[in-house]
Amino acid sequence: MDAEAIVIGSGFGGAVAALRLGQAGIKTMVLERGRRWTIDDPTTNSTFATFRQIDKRAEWLNDTGLSQTPAYEGTPIDPYVGVMEVVAHGEYKFLVGSGVGGGSHAYGGILIQPPRELWGKVFPSEVSYDEMDSVYFPRVHNEIGSSLIPDDIVESPYYLGLKVLVEQAKKAGFPMVESTSNNMKDGMTKFMMGIDWDIVREEMAGTKVPSTIAAEFWFGQNSGAKQTLDQNYLKRAEETRSVEIRPLHWVQRIAPLPEGGYQVDVDVINEQGDVVESQVLTCRSLFMAAGTLGTTGLLLKAKAKGYLPDISDRIGQELGNDGDTFVVRSNLDATTNPHLGGPGAIVIMNYENPIYPCVMMRAPLPRFETDYPDLNAMGTFIFSMTPHRGSLSYNADSDSIDLNYASDENAKAAAQQLVERMSAANGGDSSPISATITGHQLGGAAMGQVCDTYGRVQGYANLYVVDGALIPGSSTCVNPALTIAAVAERCMEHLIPQDLQLGR
Repeated sequence: MDAEAIVIGSGFGGAVAALRLGQAGIKTMVLERGRRWTIDDPTTNSTFATFRQIDKRAEWLNDTGLSQTPAYEGTPIDPYVGVMEVVAHGEYKFLVGSGVGGGSHAYGGILIQPPRELWGKVFPSEVSYDEMDSVYFPRVHNEIGSSLIPDDIVESPYYLGLKVLVEQAKKAGFPMVESTSNNMKDGMTKFMMGIDWDIVREEMAGTKVPSTIAAEFWFGQNSGAKQTLDQNYLKRAEETRSVEIRPLHWVQRIAPLPEGGYQVDVDVINEQGDVVESQVLTCRSLFMAAGTLGTTGLLLKAKAKGYLPDISDRIGQELGNDGDTFVVRSNLDATTNPHLGGPGAIVIMNYENPIYPCVMMRAPLPRFETDYPDLNAMGTFIFSMTPHRGSLSYNADSDSIDLNYASDENAKAAAQQLVERMSAANGGDSSPISATITGHQLGGAAMGQVCDTYGRVQGYANLYVVDGALIPGSSTCVNPALTIAAVAERCMEHLIPQDLQLGR
């Protein structure tokens, strides 16, 4: 065997698996299709692309010649192993992180805890919220070093829009409360962020390049303020000396070995996506953490081609997006600096929405400086507790994975209810609700259907799913990064002593 364990992917599930395997002394290989992104100079934009200067570093192997990033389409771009893949399905676009650290480079640092009252509507009863709340959510926060946004940063001009959002929410009847649960009553609260606020202060002082304060988040942050997984979980995994991370290793096929264990067929690529070597790697235990689309796609192909024929027929089902929608409120009676500051930090919770419980967060974008020159607009994400689901399926004719996902009209209606409530109290106009973009895809190899609640793929020993594919389509109307990592922590704490160390 080339390794006792192989982990495919290094995002919020794979990074957790790598660290816990390494700490257990299990020789582990992490295969990541993307490159490492090491910040050598945090005073310049020399590592990552930015919204203000999109280049090849922004997008994963885009061979169209023009950028596909939502709201930034059309910039000339060369194929490269960039930070974010844009997977299109008709008008719908799924955003997928790439690189050592996975989606942590492309997310906004939002590590919000799901509300207790909605947990059981998504997760099987065996996954106890009490245990998640007391053990696994805090464990992730501790490893990443997340914290609440400090008041001095909220009071800065870079977060003026966040301050205005709070004032407007109060006018609309949303009181400040202590937690994201709040007994399913409307309110708003701060929540934990994977941001180093001392580095944000350095950005404000001019000693680090403006990143968080400049609303740069989808393509990585050149200042290093965002606490990406390569800085914590994966760094500590390598320090165990039991974990080897192999970037630019793109897994193409998985299959069982006759004597037990698994074979993983890998294309080693260069930074332009050319295959420079093909490898066959073997392991006793295989952990799937290539993201919802990557993990589910590999399992679907393995089932369709007869490598893993006994995988449940439910593979590919329960694909959800956390009810993601987006709206811009404009012509407000206050300056908001809609082009500055980071997303999230404070959430407006509209749990009493008559259609679906939903939440709202501020979403700044650099382009809003020119789109709204009066600087009196506010971009917002709204996520709803929706049962809407799609699916992934294998297309034998093209030997590829088809994405089947329709617009969620009820999620749009729930978002509209919340927007109208804010507008009634504060005035202004609003754009049509957009429901065509998500970076929050979940499901495909869901627990209770394809896997058990610890990620074991039913029918196959030593094959596990520990990423967003395991989550049954929703993180209960909040961003899923914390949920994915905490569920992975729960899985690994059980699997290592029960499956991997037993009989070693």
